[in-house]
Amino acid sequence: MNDECIKQLVGAVSLEQYVVQGTFQRCLSADVQITLEQAKAQADEIWSVRKEELEVISFDYEGYTVNMTFQTDGLLLFDSVDIWAKEGGGTTTGSSKPGALETLEGWQHYAENEGMQLEGFDIGDEQVYLLPSAVTLHYLKQENKWRLVKVAGAYRSVEQVRDRLQNIANARM
Repeated sequence: MNDECIKQLVGAVSLEQYVVQGTFQRCLSADVQITLEQAKAQADEIWSVRKEELEVISFDYEGYTVNMTFQTDGLLLFDSVDIWAKEGGGTTTGSSKPGALETLEGWQHYAENEGMQLEGFDIGDEQVYLLPSAVTLHYLKQENKWRLVKVAGAYRSVEQVRDRLQNIANARM
């Protein structure tokens, strides 16, 4: 890959594609590699966690932010999407219209149409859904609706994520 804009490529990925593929790197063509240097050069914000030798690169878009966490040696560990727009405010990547996953009802309808199994966890004020890709969808109650606020990309195996979510849910009981 030459000097293509990583921020533009990531921003063109739909949220639906991201939750199925599991990471932005998997959503991009095989010849595109997201490097720490490129991401830093195009970032809207950079955070360093020196103790853990991590760097978090953020790309801001209309209605959401993509965070990519790298080890300081350049290895991309995981990515996530923080969604901060309200209904109608542009909550899908690659689009300025609300996405099918924006509300819990929309997610349930989308999953049913796609034949996806719903595996949910009640974590207090948050409803979390685990997908076969090891992605998690995080919903919070806002104005009497469960709204998507975060999509955490695949980092561990589905089994490890399921165990962790189950432990959190059980601790809240």
